[in-house]
Amino acid sequence: MNFAVFSLGLPALLCSVAWTQTATPSLVAASSGKHLWVAIATSSGCRILHHAIEMGGPFCSDVAVLPELPAALAAHASELAILMPPAGSPISSAVYGLRAGRDPATGSWVYQPVGRLAVLPSIQSFGDVSNFVASDSGPLAWIGGAHPRLVQSTVSGWSELPLPQTLGPSPFLTAWSSGGARDWAVCSIDETDLVAWEYPGGESATSWSQTIWPRAALDLEMVIPGSMRPAVLSRGPAGLMTISYATATGLRKLGEITPPAESWTIVGWGEGFAITWIDAERALHLALVDPLSGAIGPAQALTPALTPTGDWIHLPLLGALTIGMLMAGFILRPPMEPQFPMPAGWDVFPMFRRINALAIDMIPGAIFALWITGARLSELMSMPSWTPELTTAAPAAIMIGFTGVWCFAFEVTLRATPGKFIFGGRVVRAPDGTADMRAGFHRAALRAILKCVVLFAPALGFLAFVHPLQQGLPETLSKTVVAQRRR
Repeated sequence: MNFAVFSLGLPALLCSVAWTQTATPSLVAASSGKHLWVAIATSSGCRILHHAIEMGGPFCSDVAVLPELPAALAAHASELAILMPPAGSPISSAVYGLRAGRDPATGSWVYQPVGRLAVLPSIQSFGDVSNFVASDSGPLAWIGGAHPRLVQSTVSGWSELPLPQTLGPSPFLTAWSSGGARDWAVCSIDETDLVAWEYPGGESATSWSQTIWPRAALDLEMVIPGSMRPAVLSRGPAGLMTISYATATGLRKLGEITPPAESWTIVGWGEGFAITWIDAERALHLALVDPLSGAIGPAQALTPALTPTGDWIHLPLLGALTIGMLMAGFILRPPMEPQFPMPAGWDVFPMFRRINALAIDMIPGAIFALWITGARLSELMSMPSWTPELTTAAPAAIMIGFTGVWCFAFEVTLRATPGKFIFGGRVVRAPDGTADMRAGFHRAALRAILKCVVLFAPALGFLAFVHPLQQGLPETLSKTVVAQRRR
């Protein structure tokens, strides 16, 4: 599972390696490989920005405002953990959480909890937290000092995890994409090798597994967060930085980059990497790094994502269409007081039965849409009339289209869909003073087509709730009625 962390103070921990600090990654950011979170200092505090691969463009969302710059951010999947600088008495570090999600109805991004941050237990650390990561079990923190400790967040506080029996010099906590039992590791440097301990679980310190990555610690600058494979950033010649994959036989160099002059960092992004930085106007920039060639793509400035209002711009048009079709129904077939009552032996099919019958009729279409698109069940609720995004509305559109064809075939041949058969309903001719109740092919076909239109724009179903014979727009225009035999 992809994950990430901005490792606080890592260059200081690797004190055995000498270099200048001019190009050291300093941007407070976190990546899970699909979600990027960046903290940007402002004159009054700090803003947290979010960018996701699924945003479909160079967009970002302003998700939170903090009174000061966080000490570190950590990301796992779509979740963010925020570590604030130590404060108070006794000294502790506040921790907050946030989760990103996409509204299946509008396609817009929403953040939970709404309008605030989740408050997690504070870390009583006396200001010694030096690394901070996120995992599927919650945030973890490395508390340095003469006797380092590894703690993990729980519902009521922070519990201490056992450490490996033998730790190398200057150990630190980092996210780690080695495919092991955990998505984080405790690392240290053994001359030029990077030693990683992964914790499979249990109460014993002997349960840690050790892996040595040859030459991965040579001129190490940072372990790159959010990468799909273990990757490191090393200091190269002439001020360049080298991106490399760590393998069991040594480093595999991917490419070299020239660090931006502004505050910057590098994160795993999709199958490759991304360099992100803040310019003088506090705008966020992103440049993608190809995972095979190491080529750096053009830089893009991330702009605020479109507001939800933009997603709903089609609604006035939908409203005009709805009103127009309802007016057409009233003009072509003046409703409310039908000229003729239902013939003897027939009653109007109750509305609650029609709704239940429709739910049954839509099941095959839902199964077909889920099978074709691989969507989740909740995505079927994103009706095409609710969002202009084709990809978001595709599952529901396929479901409705399949239901329209399915119902058309049954209604023109058998005068009822399977759902109506189950509840005893039939499509019949509207009362016109004759004893003939057969709807006929043309009326049934027109009704089935208009029913598909109403499914795409559910607001058009309003007429069925106010008509005395519970005729909707399809029945009004096709001069039919959904009825049942009197018991």
